[in-house]
Amino acid sequence: MPKLSPRAFTLMWDAHSVTGIVIGLALFVLFATGALLLFRGEIRQWEEPSLRTSTVAPDSTERRPSLDALTRPVLDSLSEGEAAPSYVYMTLPDGRHDNLYMHVSGGVVGGSRNTWIHPRTGAWVANPDEGAVTQTLYYLHFFYQFGRWGLYLAGLIGLFGLLAVTTGTLVHLHRIVKDFFQFRPGKKLRVAWADAHKVLGTIGLPFQTMYVFTGAYLGLVGLIALPYASILFDGNMATYYQKAGYYAPPVEVDSAQATTRPQLGHLVARADRQWADFAPETVVATGLGTPTARVEVIGGLQGAVVGGTGAVVFHGQTGELLLAESPRSAGALNEAVQSMELLHFAEFGGTALKVLFFLLALASCAVILTGNLTWLEIRDTETRATNRILERLTAGVATGFLPAVALMFLSAQVLPADIAHPDWWIDLIFFGSWAGTVLYALVGSSIAHTHRVLLVAGGILALLIPVANGVATGAWPWVTWATGQWGVLGVDVGAALSGLAALGLAACIDVEAAPSSNNNDPSTDAREPPSSTLQPESVSTASAS
Repeated sequence: MPKLSPRAFTLMWDAHSVTGIVIGLALFVLFATGALLLFRGEIRQWEEPSLRTSTVAPDSTERRPSLDALTRPVLDSLSEGEAAPSYVYMTLPDGRHDNLYMHVSGGVVGGSRNTWIHPRTGAWVANPDEGAVTQTLYYLHFFYQFGRWGLYLAGLIGLFGLLAVTTGTLVHLHRIVKDFFQFRPGKKLRVAWADAHKVLGTIGLPFQTMYVFTGAYLGLVGLIALPYASILFDGNMATYYQKAGYYAPPVEVDSAQATTRPQLGHLVARADRQWADFAPETVVATGLGTPTARVEVIGGLQGAVVGGTGAVVFHGQTGELLLAESPRSAGALNEAVQSMELLHFAEFGGTALKVLFFLLALASCAVILTGNLTWLEIRDTETRATNRILERLTAGVATGFLPAVALMFLSAQVLPADIAHPDWWIDLIFFGSWAGTVLYALVGSSIAHTHRVLLVAGGILALLIPVANGVATGAWPWVTWATGQWGVLGVDVGAALSGLAALGLAACIDVEAAPSSNNNDPSTDAREPPSSTLQPESVSTASAS
């Protein structure tokens, strides 16, 4: 591979280093929460026992309730007399989450309601108990605690993450194969961290590129769509989202009134039979109970990794077929946007793919941290306050993330079931404990000791998660194994493995050999003087020795 010119190399290096340092910890949070949210449905079941499902074969005489039998109690509870909510959006249960999700708004509902329904028992959970742990992780993944501006911030971080991935690849492109097979943990720390950064970065390069790109789009879609809609659709955002495959195309709905309205389940079944390879995924019903009601059934091709969505639209009163557009006829915008969502949310490949993506997301977190640690080790003899602050923030934000998350999971089982505003309490416990770890890291005397303490705390708390679940719900690991509650078992096993891994890492940290972070006297450090590391080429050369 041809090398970059010295000037181009320096520019790429500086862009990579500065971008990584500025957005590194925020990008770590996005990858860490994203790793957990790959199992969002399983975590939702873990924290809400009434939604837990079993894969043990049911009695052959047992029939699953129809879609109407599942949704009717929810709609009735949110209606007044004959008036139904004006807008209903639902995702159909599948083999991954196996719970029916409904978002209901407008009309007599007033605001919006989110509801999860067990597909076999019909049990449902609505606001405000909508899954405080799941919601906190989900909102944190795109910083929605700050509203729409947090979503834009997450998109910008993804955009700068793409810059970091691109510049890092260009810097090491001429030696990427050699670096992939080069890991020397026995060398100086800066060499070991640099090797780990390059090896893990090379392994996860396609994964990281895909996620920062799709994440940037999903975070900035509200801004991206504005000029796109202005140019092509006369500023009509609704048309943009229809062309992107989120909703069915517009169709005229004649006013009609029927004595017996068609059942939603029947309409979904008709849509399923429209094409042999069509897989219904979502249902959008508008104007229920009115003469112009319409029901959209949206889905993609069965087993497709990339591709757009199709739609089947029915009259909500008469059941008349108004429109049918196959996913195979989806436009370029539809296919591009929906393919990005399929990739970003890992909505293909089953559990094996989600586990692989989970491991790659953890590797991406390690890439970010080793990049920070390499940068800090190179400048270890400098006395700049920003270096010391970054060193401590890395410990508090990144290493402190594990105990904060583990404590949040424990709180979900420990808090009383009838407590008011559980989401508020979960947020307080999670963000309060996370802030506590950052404060502890900022005032601690030794960074190595801080990392070790936080890893031990996180490891112990994570090991207690399956214990808390067993005590609170009776769902001990052997019980969930016997009953086929694989989602719940997976969360417990994952927590236990995370705890053991954290304790193992803590045992590997030699606190006695690590210098105090307050000791900034260059005479006590045996590393090369900082002048030898100011040129980026020297780091690459040193790592090759």
